[in-house]
Amino acid sequence: MDIIEDIVSDWLNSKGYFVIKNLKVGVNEVDILAVKLNNRQNVDNAIHVEVQCSSNPIGYIGGSSSAKKRNVLEIESGVKNYIDKKFNSEKIRNVVRELVGNKYEKIFVHGKLKEEAETIKAFEKNGIKVVRVQQIFKEIKINEGGYKTGEGNRYHQLLHLNDQN
Repeated sequence: MDIIEDIVSDWLNSKGYFVIKNLKVGVNEVDILAVKLNNRQNVDNAIHVEVQCSSNPIGYIGGSSSAKKRNVLEIESGVKNYIDKKFNSEKIRNVVRELVGNKYEKIFVHGKLKEEAETIKAFEKNGIKVVRVQQIFKEIKINEGGYKTGEGNRYHQLLHLNDQN
């Protein structure tokens, strides 16, 4: 588990979601699975989140680990490979459906990306919502979300440390 996944989990907690982190599925894992229950304690909304956060990306998302410049088709192919592995593999889909049902949102949280605009378009083209980690930091910093945790308050304080200079 890395700190960004912890921050994303707490961001979801602040919005009323219960979170499972690092759900093992064979040799793979679901970074975050989140559910929000309705008044009857049924799943009202569910989210499968994958986090890939770099401040200085060397390579591209998915496909070959080569840092060689990719064209749009290669970017789309790499993103499709990533989505197939992280979101759409049969084992992962079966486990997620078993836990939250058939209806759930898929979110990709990221830092900086190589060829960011094309990469984001490729995710969205495949039905994946894309959220920049900076947006999550912003929402935590302004205390958006109705529920607070001790961990969330610590992240909130940490994000405000820089403001004090």
